[in-house]
Amino acid sequence: MQTSEFNRLMKYAFLNEDPFGVLGSIYNNDVPHPYFNPEDIAFTKLRSFDHNKWQEREKSNRTIVFEDLEYVIPDEQFIWEASGTPPCIEGDFLITSSITHNDHKWPCEYAFSSWHLVNTSMSNKDLILSQDLNRPYFANCLFGNRKPMRSCFYDLLKDNNQLENNLVNLFEVYKSPFIDEGQSQIDNFFTNIKHTEYTNTAINDLDGVPTFTSHYISKHIEDATWISVVAETLDDERIFFPTEKTGKPMMCNKPFIVLGQKHFLKNLRKIGFKTFHPIIDETYDEIDNLQERTKCAYESFIKLQQQNPVTVRQKLKEQLDHNERCIRDKEWLTRSARTVLDRLATPV
Repeated sequence: MQTSEFNRLMKYAFLNEDPFGVLGSIYNNDVPHPYFNPEDIAFTKLRSFDHNKWQEREKSNRTIVFEDLEYVIPDEQFIWEASGTPPCIEGDFLITSSITHNDHKWPCEYAFSSWHLVNTSMSNKDLILSQDLNRPYFANCLFGNRKPMRSCFYDLLKDNNQLENNLVNLFEVYKSPFIDEGQSQIDNFFTNIKHTEYTNTAINDLDGVPTFTSHYISKHIEDATWISVVAETLDDERIFFPTEKTGKPMMCNKPFIVLGQKHFLKNLRKIGFKTFHPIIDETYDEIDNLQERTKCAYESFIKLQQQNPVTVRQKLKEQLDHNERCIRDKEWLTRSARTVLDRLATPV
């Protein structure tokens, strides 16, 4: 693209009313994104950053593009305290970070684009991992807060003497000493902050910049392990909500086992990623009961541990490379939202 054309497009791109960065989460920032006439269209979040208050829709005839960072089931009060009716109306557009059984009840057109996967990709875009095949631990199991599926898996690890050969962190219960050996700024942040301070804050400061610290990858942990046990946020099969927890092993070209709701892996494949059956037994994804599903995931974990990790990586190379290529490609991640937004853009 010629410099003059680039500058012309940049002039229009930055005219958009986008105070919360909706366009920045969808389009690449190193080239001009399309121009949206501010007299006709505006951009905002669906809810406040604590997720408990709907944004008020302006009283105008403009099309409003709303973006939701978290999860919500239309027509249901699901975990969050936000009550009443979402602000989007017919003629608006919504970018959602979750897929639910009630999405047909949104009053406007919508598209799925996972803000957490995108932000994980952008936060770690310069990450380069070691290719060393001498990794002292089998898996990283960074559970975070205690939840039934996480506590169940931890108990299975503990009861079967699996804590020493894996990196495990379950707040207020257990943390492998190696986890605190990282020297980066993000590692120091996690080492020094109390989990109650961290979990009560959606955004934390690094060098005075508000940052979702949970999206950053600890390099020393990934360099030391072969696989990840992903402890996802939800276990309710009415809603599919992939987060940075799943994005991180993809960024690191790693296989993973997921603790989450039934059909999490099935839904992950539906949005274009690849999973690892039959090299990794993924039959746990079909089990209804949470405790039984977690136990089956643990059995799959043990079966995988009995295989040569280098051979496993060789067998899964096509799936691992595909996932890493996709998670690092912002245009691919946001393709559904961009298809609609491109249609709303004003020709310049």
